[in-house]
Amino acid sequence: MGRSFSAIYFEATRRCNLRCPMCMTGSNDRKVVAESRRRELSLDEIRDLVLLPAKNLHVKAVGWSGGEFLVRKDAFDLLRLTADLGYQCKLCSNGELLSRERLRAIKAATGGKVTIALGLNSLDEDNAETRDADCDRTIEVLELCKELDIDRHVIVTIGKHNTDSFERTIDYLIRNRISFNRSPLVGRGSGRDHFHANAFEREDLEKSFHPVLRSHVNGYVSYTPFFLSPELYDRASGGMEDGIPHNPPIGCWVGNWITLTAEGDVSVCPVLLDALSAGNVREKPLDELVLSSKLFQEITDRSKLKGRCGQCRYQYTCGGCRAMAWYHSGDYMAEDPTCFFEPVTRETKSEHEEETNRWFTKYLMVARHAGFFSRKKPAPGRDEG
Repeated sequence: MGRSFSAIYFEATRRCNLRCPMCMTGSNDRKVVAESRRRELSLDEIRDLVLLPAKNLHVKAVGWSGGEFLVRKDAFDLLRLTADLGYQCKLCSNGELLSRERLRAIKAATGGKVTIALGLNSLDEDNAETRDADCDRTIEVLELCKELDIDRHVIVTIGKHNTDSFERTIDYLIRNRISFNRSPLVGRGSGRDHFHANAFEREDLEKSFHPVLRSHVNGYVSYTPFFLSPELYDRASGGMEDGIPHNPPIGCWVGNWITLTAEGDVSVCPVLLDALSAGNVREKPLDELVLSSKLFQEITDRSKLKGRCGQCRYQYTCGGCRAMAWYHSGDYMAEDPTCFFEPVTRETKSEHEEETNRWFTKYLMVARHAGFFSRKKPAPGRDEG
């Protein structure tokens, strides 16, 4: 098996009867929930068709989400199984069910090898309707995790709703030493009708979001545009895997993530889960499905990127956001229309490359500690740099 992937993101349940006002996923579409509920994968299917085959893809981490993962009756059995199989465990939640007692039980079930991931789109109360959960409750759970020595992470969904408050939110996370990643607001499920009105635009990214993202090592999990020198990445990583920056993952998630719905449909990115399908694990186990998938083969071939992305110096170390390409144009290989970089030729350098390079060298220490980077010997003819 030649391909490696960093993580599986599993929307393990569509069900959620908890407060979840505008989460922009299929889980708040009652018709979708009703139709899919009887088709959710069982624990045995998840073990045999997903988690065990994922070993052949060298997956390191498994993230459980929903809906609300903890409403599954077998949630703790799945957490124990994840840990027993040696995966890093990440639990994405809106926090409503995360009491002190339940957090202790989660820590025990995973042997402490768990990260609690929560949504926090803004600290600004004027943006309450666009958050996945109540801000005060989210902060309360983050404090509980700190008290119980449980790793914590925050996902910030970016769009028109938090252009003004984004920097303040990130400052809070930095002060409290909480890792974070940005996720673009997209037209998934019931959010489809609101996408064009609420999605961020190129100017929002350039003026409000990107300056903050590129200034902190804590947020280097994934974002675009990512202005990393391909020469620096090559020296640090020992080379890319099939044209995808894997050691460590940077830029667009596509090519490093495998995502699944509760019913076993497989896709390339969490925010493309309802839009693009590579098939279902009930047809083929996960490893066979991914390695034979036309979708995975096409979308991970960055040599085929179009427009500005296809002539950019950062074609491979960034890749543009494939989700933004898809939701804006219907073509997942199109240029990222939200990117504000205008390459004249492939040699055109971004004014932000030096800053990106500087933070990247620090990020390598974080990635190594997390198990997503190991220093490789340089290919013949390359110096260590």
